[in-house]
Amino acid sequence: MKLKNKQLVMLLLVFATGAFMGSFLEKPETKLNVIMAGVDEKGNAVCVNKGQVFLFKKLNGENKIIFHYHDALSKEAIVSKSFPDSETLETYWDQLIRNW
Repeated sequence: MKLKNKQLVMLLLVFATGAFMGSFLEKPETKLNVIMAGVDEKGNAVCVNKGQVFLFKKLNGENKIIFHYHDALSKEAIVSKSFPDSETLETYWDQLIRNW
């Protein structure tokens, strides 16, 4: 009986640790070094980090933030991030300015 109780407690401890680990390690997107990772419209892999970005600007009318970055192969090295409303845009913008 003692062995089963120890195993049960250990299993619960491992599960609780795994469940709560994400909340401790989770970072807001604005603190991450990567602005965009994925593929472009042509299917080429793209990864833009903060070190490549030389300008970012907020377009209030379109609820967008546009990031201009250095890329020798592209004439239009731009990543844009769209937001559903102006409140979300302002929250992201404030965090971006603080955490850049």
